[in-house]
Parts: sequence; C-alpha cells; structure tokens
Amino acid sequence: MKRRLTSFLLRLTASVLVLLNLHACTQAPIVENVQNATVQAPVLVRAKAPPAIRQANNLFTWRNVNIQGMGYVTGLVISPSSPYDVYVRTDVGGAYRFDRKNKTWFPLMDMFDTNFAGGGIGVESITVDGLTNRVYAAVNGNNSTFTEKDKLKYKYSGEILVSNNRGNTWQPTGLGKHDVFVGPNNAYRSDTGERIAVDPNKPELIYFASRRNGLWRKDGNAEWKKVTGLPEASSLPEYQKDGKDNKDIPGFTFVVFDKAKNIYVGVHGSGVWRSSDGGNSWQNISNEGAKNPVRAVVGNDGTLYVAFGTWGGNGQNTSGSIRKYSNGNWTSITPDGEGRVYSAITVHPNQPNTIMAVADKFVYMSTNGGQTWDKQTMYMGAYDANNPSYKINPTAPGYYQFYASTGAASITFDPSNAKKVWWTNGWGVASSDDVTVKTPVYQWLMNNLEELDLNMVRVPPKPKAQGGADLLSATQDKIGFRHVSRYEVPTKAISPQNIAINPSYKWANPDWKVYPVPFPHVAGATGMDFSYNNPDHAAFVGFHQWQGFWGIHGVTSDNGRTWRAFESIPTEELWKSDKSGKEKVYAIGGQIAMSPTNPKNMVWAPAWGTWTHYTNDGGKTWRLARNLDYNPPPQPFDEKNNDHLHYQALPKSWSNSISPWLSSYILAADRKDPQGKTFYYYDVSGFYYSNDGGASWSKSKANNLPGWLIRPAIISNPTKQGDVWMSFARNPEDVNGNSLYRSTDGGKSFSKVTSVKTCEFVTFGKGKSNKVPYIYIFGRVGNASLDAIYKSEDMGKSWSRISDPDVLQFPGITYIEGDMRTPNLVYVALTGRGIMVGESWQRM
Repeated sequence: MKRRLTSFLLRLTASVLVLLNLHACTQAPIVENVQNATVQAPVLVRAKAPPAIRQANNLFTWRNVNIQGMGYVTGLVISPSSPYDVYVRTDVGGAYRFDRKNKTWFPLMDMFDTNFAGGGIGVESITVDGLTNRVYAAVNGNNSTFTEKDKLKYKYSGEILVSNNRGNTWQPTGLGKHDVFVGPNNAYRSDTGERIAVDPNKPELIYFASRRNGLWRKDGNAEWKKVTGLPEASSLPEYQKDGKDNKDIPGFTFVVFDKAKNIYVGVHGSGVWRSSDGGNSWQNISNEGAKNPVRAVVGNDGTLYVAFGTWGGNGQNTSGSIRKYSNGNWTSITPDGEGRVYSAITVHPNQPNTIMAVADKFVYMSTNGGQTWDKQTMYMGAYDANNPSYKINPTAPGYYQFYASTGAASITFDPSNAKKVWWTNGWGVASSDDVTVKTPVYQWLMNNLEELDLNMVRVPPKPKAQGGADLLSATQDKIGFRHVSRYEVPTKAISPQNIAINPSYKWANPDWKVYPVPFPHVAGATGMDFSYNNPDHAAFVGFHQWQGFWGIHGVTSDNGRTWRAFESIPTEELWKSDKSGKEKVYAIGGQIAMSPTNPKNMVWAPAWGTWTHYTNDGGKTWRLARNLDYNPPPQPFDEKNNDHLHYQALPKSWSNSISPWLSSYILAADRKDPQGKTFYYYDVSGFYYSNDGGASWSKSKANNLPGWLIRPAIISNPTKQGDVWMSFARNPEDVNGNSLYRSTDGGKSFSKVTSVKTCEFVTFGKGKSNKVPYIYIFGRVGNASLDAIYKSEDMGKSWSRISDPDVLQFPGITYIEGDMRTPNLVYVALTGRGIMVGESWQRM
C-alpha cells in the first residue's frame, strides 16, 4: 500500500495503534480445487443461554450471543478468603468474576465506554486484597483531555481502578496523572505476573510494577509515588528499538510478598530484586542466567518460586527456566529444558512443596519442591479434521481446534479446594477438580465469557422457518460464524474451501496448495455482505493473521452453511516503493458489497494491495472501478507513482487503508434498487455512487460530511431506494461525537438528522409495517451525556432509549445490525466482548 502521510495522519495513526498489528506479504496465490471431507463435530451438552445482563425501560433485554471462546485470558486470581471469588483479566475484553453456583462468568467493565480505553478494555493486572476482598485492576484510561486545533481529545495513560463491591463498580486511584504506560494487549501480556500487589500486612499500601516507568506505590490516601532504589526502566534491554519507544518490553513484571515482610519485584532484563525494609532499599538477588523473570509465587514457608522467560526473535532463541529461592540460595528446578518460556507458576496454599507450572500446551506438577516433575499434555480441542488422531476434550465447543491447548497463560491453585486448579490461555478458562489423580481432567468453563473480537454482524433476511440463521458474524481470529441460534454455541467456524496458501510460508505448509478445511490457522474477516433479495448468498473478505497479511475470502450460496473461495481475486502490477521495478499485488481485507438482486455482482474495496475492483461473474474475473469525476492528471506526472497512474480510478478510502485490522464500513449496496446496480462508497474527499454495478462512479456534490475518521459507516434503508444514512464513530482520542447524516437522493446530497445529538452507528430493523422500518442508533439524543442505543419507529423524528448507559456502554463497539425479520431485535459487535443482542418479547 502506498499513501501520502500528512502530519495529521501520523498523529492519528499513533492514536489507533492499539487496534493494529502490521505485517506484509506480496506473493502470488496458487489455486487448486480439492475435495474436503466434512466430519460432524461431536454432540455437546447444550450450553446455557447467556444470562440477561442489562435491562432498560422494561423494554429491551441485553445479553451476549453465545459463542464461548477466543481472546486471551491473560491472568486469573482468586480471593484467599471466603467467598473465594475468581477473577480473570483479558487483553481487550475487560475483567470477569466467576459465579461458582451457576458456573458462569459475570463481566465487570461493561459500564465503561468505547473511548474509555481507546477501544476494547484491556486489563494488564488484577489482584484481590486477601484481608478486605477489595479488587484492583490496571487499565489504560482516558485520564485527561487536551485541545488540538479545534478538537478536544483524550490523553491515555495507566490507571489502577479499585472496587469495594466485587467489581460491580470501579473508582480510579489517581495513577493516571503520572502518565505511566500500561500495555494489556502488548507482547508478554500472557506471560508476566500480577503487577499489582497489596501489602498483606497493611492493606492500604499497594504497589504497581509497570512496563516502562518502574515501580510505583500508594499508601492510603496519599498520591502515587515512584519507588527509588531499583533500575531505571530506560536502562532495560530494548527500551528503545529502531530509534523508537518499544512498548513491548516486559519491564517490571511482578510484585509478591512473603510472611517475613520481604517484597520481591521482577525486572525483566535485570533480575529479581528484594526489599526487607518496606521498600526503602533494594537488593538484586539474582544469580547469573536468571535476569528475565516473568511470574512469581511465594509458598507459605517463604520459598520464592520464579518463572523466567524470553521469547526469541532478532537472531535470539526462546529461553526460559524455573528457579526457587530459599534461605538466600537459588536452585534451578526447570522441569523440561530451558528452550521454552514457562508462562506461569503456582504453589499450593497449604503445601509449599506442591507446585505447578505451564509452558504452551504442557502442564507440570511437582510434589517435592521441583526435584521431580510430572508432565501432562493438554488436549483441549474438539474433533479437528486436520488432526483426526488428536485427543478430544468433550467440553470443547465444536469449533475449538487441536491448538486450543496451546498458549497457556496462567495456572492457579484454588484456595477453597485443595485439589482444584484453574488454567487460562488464548481460548479461555479451564479447570480440573482433582489434580492429584494420575491424569487430571480439565474442563472448559466458558459460559458467558465472551471475548471474541468482532468486526461486523450481518442478518440475511431468510425466514427462520425456512432455515435462515439468526445471524452471520465477521470476526478476528476465527474468520466468523453462522449462528443458527443466538443462544447456542456454534459447532464450527466459517472455513472456505480452496483458499490458496501464502507461498512465502511454503516451508510451513509443504504438502498444501490450498488451506484445508477447517481453516487451520488464525484469520479474520474484515468485511461481509449478503444479497438482500437472495439471502442465501453472502461473501466475506479478510486476511490471514498467522502467515502474513495474506488475503482470504469466501462466498456462500446456502445461507452460510458452506463457503468456497473466489475463483480469482483482484491483482495489479504496481511499482515497488523504491521504484526499482514492478511487483504483483493482491487485494487484502477491506470491505465487500453484494448486489441485492444479483449475487454475482460484487464490489471489493481492499484495505491493502489493489485499488477497488468489481465483478459481474461471482469472482471469476475482476475489473478496476473507475472514477467518472476524476481530477486532471497530476503535474508533473510520475510514471512510477502508483497514485498518479490511478488518477482515473476510484480513489482508495483513507479510512479503509490504515490497516487490515481496522474495519471501516465505507462500501454498501443500495438494498432497494430493483435492478441491484447501485453501490455507495466513501472517501475522506467525499461520497461516491455507482449506478452500473460498481464499474464507474460519480462523486457527490455533498461537501458537509466529516472526514479523517477511522470508522465511518454507510447504511442503506432496505425499504426505500436512495435512502442512505451515514454515521461517523469518534476516533479513539476524540471526546466529542459527530452528527447522523441522511440522503434521500442516493447520496447526491446529505443533511444532518436534527433529532440526534451525536451518532456512532446506525442500522435498520423490522418495524410495524414493511414500508417503515425501525431505526436503531448508538449515540446521544437530547441532553444525554452518555452514549446509549435508541430506537425510532417514525424514521428518526422521535427516539426511545433502549439501553441503560449507567451500567452498559458497549465498550469497543464496532458495528450494529438490526433484524429485518423480527421487530425489536438488534445486534451489537464489540472489540473483545463478542456480540451483544438486544431484544424484546413485545414484538410489535
């Protein structure tokens, strides 16, 4: 991708880096048709429908769509005293508390808004004070504001939140003003220990070990202060990398106490430091080869157990070990070699010689202080047709593949049950009720723990009585799902046949020409659409997240039951960045739109690679979309400048080109066009419309739409041709929202919807008649100061609020979608909180 970088772009790109990861691939696809056998996943005990979590006005009930999986659960802590509450932290989905009686999870941070943490809400550390059951959590928050030109913006920094009621409400403790960096979704997020610790002898004294700003402490009502006597964080290895601040360093990784009032702090790159005088002075107690501690735990006899680890890269190998410190001496007790990171360690609360550790999919247990270990390989997946001999975990949802066992993050003995152990990884939380048996059995405990990262929800209007699904989803990590029922866990994820492999990774896939089914790796669908009058037909586009930014894509003709890759994808010969020659580039991610009457007519606006293309034959061939209102050729004209060469093409949308990780809904089909040839497109330079299936585009005369926003959305009224609505979600750092816009002439002009104060997202749903749909928005109406979901039954003249912003603000919202088959049914896609559904049994 080539684009001009203004100073504005650089500032904005920095502000949304929490949403992005950058890779690249440019190799040509190889396509070969293969037959893929379909094997039914094992029949599971039906999961409980997620409990209703919020209500407003006695009208709408809100709960999660039942998915139960994906997204890193990076840590787990348990209160050492009754009621022995279990808390987990996640990288983008907030914190949860476990309801032991009902075996379900309760989300604890849904009351925060999207801009509270710049997207999803990541928790870098969580801990419970054993004396008071007070809960602390480290988050990245909008702790202050500043004005840049004419915009009021948030400044983000680390904050320690405290709850006195088991996480039901939270208050800041004041760390935010000190501009301390936290990185809940950065490297080592699943390996490092709890950075927050409460002095067991003085519960008003709390510590926080940060990545890049050292160790901090707060004593009662006093201000947070930085602790002296420890290494300066700036002295740690790779504090800066390639001349830039490296926010992925682990830095200060944990704080733990022993009964003798010693404080131990892990400093990655320096070792373990101890204070015996309440933090006034410190001593590095590490020996040679133990400079990279990640987690630690103290037995009730005072023995300190430490897991060490460094992930490989840049010519370095992955390394790790486990060591214990007792009576002033270190002893290596590494269970399985030093070529892996031991991400976690735990000690039995009453038996200090009984310890457990994890490394990827292996769990180790010792009952003699680490002299000998028993090793258990975790099998946590369902039946995986790509690995049919792999053992099955009967508690795994059908779409959990064999590698659901990998990437373990934490392991914890349960103080309420001497035999029970909890374990977390990138799929969720599992536990074993008895680890004293020869082969402990681990079961998933995922009911209502919904941390999947959503890009889009689609509801094709095929009647349920005729086999229509409740909804389709486009997600990170698993591509997406066909949700037969919003209350039931899907048995499989979207897995298209015949996706060509990335040839750059032929070494990893030596026997493949196409990726097998089910799709064997982590991938995301960034855009999805369906043919409104032919709801069996839908398509998605996205990218491979494990093997470079390799485009993936698929179409279905059976309402999402099966998918196949496009027969071809848009390609172009473009100049390399150094202009030394040309290279073939391919469409990657972005958005796709499908004609309501002709499913073979689609428009694809990629995030990276080619310019926008269209197809009239279902993806067999693609052609470049042309701009009828192009500007004169640039002068001087550079024959090796790809932008100059495309001056007659539909311009790339800035919002859509920042990164494949960021979905911007800048492309849509007119749902009511009887010929099915009208499409709409948005770029920061303006609004475009096409009346010939996406081949040629005209630029609207409208000049009042906001620009330089990363998540605009074009929404077509499915009951009226040419009725186009646009919402403009705030950028993560923006304090103030934007207006809702409407066009009644097919995008030629737009006006503000004056009944709405601000609007982040808009959608349509079935109304009382087929001619007047309900409209749903997420935003503010009247004098509201908090975002909520509103419904209008009169095309936006009046609104009723259907969510309670005091308890639910849909953190990390990315999209909303109404159901045109059922009144009062609307879905909300979230970053790191799955999909929420609002519904009412008062159907009309």
